[in-house]
Amino acid sequence: MPSITPIALALCSLALTVTAAPELWMTHAMDRVFRDTTPIPWDAKLQAGRGEWEALQIIITGSPEEVREAVLSAGCLKGPNDTLIPAPVLLREHYVAITQSSESSSMAGGMYPDALVPQTFPTQAMPALERVNQPFWVDVYVPPNAKPGDYSGTLTITLPGGQRLTRDYSLHVWDFQMPRLPTLKSSIFVTWRRLAKIHGFDDKGSTAPPQLQTILNDYYDMLVDHRLSPHEVWATYPDGTDPLSEESFAHMEDALREHLLHRQAGTIGLPLWLTWPVGDPLGKDREAALKYAARWFQICQKLGCADRLYKIFGELDEPNSAAKYAEVREWGQFFKELRERHNANIPLLITEQPWPDNKDWGSLDGSVNIWTAHVSDVWRDLEAPDAPRHIAKRLTAGDEVWTYTALVQTPAEWRAAHGDPKRLAAGQPPVWLTDFPAMNYRILGWLAPRHGITGLTYWDTSFWKGDDFDPWANNGTYPHDNDEVYNGDGFLLYPARQERHGREGPVASIRLKWIRESMDDHDYIALMAKHGFKKTALDTAQTFARGFGDWDDRPEALYQAREEIGNSLEKLASKHLTTNP
Repeated sequence: MPSITPIALALCSLALTVTAAPELWMTHAMDRVFRDTTPIPWDAKLQAGRGEWEALQIIITGSPEEVREAVLSAGCLKGPNDTLIPAPVLLREHYVAITQSSESSSMAGGMYPDALVPQTFPTQAMPALERVNQPFWVDVYVPPNAKPGDYSGTLTITLPGGQRLTRDYSLHVWDFQMPRLPTLKSSIFVTWRRLAKIHGFDDKGSTAPPQLQTILNDYYDMLVDHRLSPHEVWATYPDGTDPLSEESFAHMEDALREHLLHRQAGTIGLPLWLTWPVGDPLGKDREAALKYAARWFQICQKLGCADRLYKIFGELDEPNSAAKYAEVREWGQFFKELRERHNANIPLLITEQPWPDNKDWGSLDGSVNIWTAHVSDVWRDLEAPDAPRHIAKRLTAGDEVWTYTALVQTPAEWRAAHGDPKRLAAGQPPVWLTDFPAMNYRILGWLAPRHGITGLTYWDTSFWKGDDFDPWANNGTYPHDNDEVYNGDGFLLYPARQERHGREGPVASIRLKWIRESMDDHDYIALMAKHGFKKTALDTAQTFARGFGDWDDRPEALYQAREEIGNSLEKLASKHLTTNP
């Protein structure tokens, strides 16, 4: 056996200390890339209809010094006959801490990628690891007039020393058009007074200064860009002291035109509260309130958007007493009178399942037009053993049913049927919390059509408890009773501040992107239904999305089902064009 010389030993030691070269890799949009996630193989192929966003992630792995200052760039995608699709939107993924796992979460605490910041934002401190990941979010938009076919693009990472790494990706554009408005309706709460306080404005007044109006518009724009509709829009509120003046209605019409026709929001809530903008709408000011609501309907009708108008009361959210039920019935009578006297149909939405928790409260049948049941109640009513099917009865009666999620409210019956799990991974009524699998955010678009559910609500977008809480550092936005936490509940948009980020306004979360994709998934099924093939689409989704309490956390199954439906829609669109010139 030959001897090893000191020189050979030194060379071996030097080789062992050489830092590995930085690595560039990609993954799909539903993958969470933690700081230490191991690179996985992925074919980097996107598919989308015309008028749709589709996303991927590209990750640089290397030393903290290298990846922290890495910059991503991209050009247009090139397609058939030198056609182009605009360059994607490129965002850096910002990590936030989960110091305590949410109730029933199967995921550990740690640093989670969630905020999607422009690359102009200050970079984030890196963990003390030899090699670390820095992912970037790549959002590709397919214009409505894009030519179908195959496109290719290149992503380039430039490191601090000037080194460049590139990866290619492809996009197949299907030959069908996505709906201009989302087919799944929504009512997402955006509280202007809270945003005013967050961004350093007075939240006590009745009007917002121009600078705040601009910021509010950015929040509304971001939601609508992600196929969601804010429940109300500050600019549509009555202008001045008299809500029935012609000047006030002219102001409201301009704002509604901007919101519904230019911003293209799918729905709009009537700004009529229990004591505002008329003092006593169910009593002495009833006539004024009826005229106000009727004029709102007429304006929306003039704009061709009357079917987007509805009324939601934050003050009557989840009514849980005989008195609150009686108040809902009073408002039901108000809107019935509005229809009968003014021919103005404004559906009343109440966040309640279509049966009372207490029979002594009486029924709301005939008073509510849109019932919004928690996802757990949808499972309990339609999918549980011996399900009573109240929802189906209300749909037969002509009402709408929407759904919502909040906290973790998994039914005891579901838990018992699944072995009473202490940690939830998949299959339970969906949970919108940061430390739950991504499928929780995306599955509703596939499940809602199974039961005729036509919309969703969510209780806030930028909520956290405590004046000293920093949502950019900690995701524990909703602590409860000091021993539970619901990470990210009521929080989808990060507020950027001038002194910290260089600008004022909202920053999207990865979770908001997943909801956008869910809204698009619903559009796919709605397009199939329009062609008469809804059952075919739901049968295709059966591999992973069987019910509100029966689904799998397998993104590959979702993407496979989406591809099959996309291919079917392309064939159906082609057939339609052939037979209906």
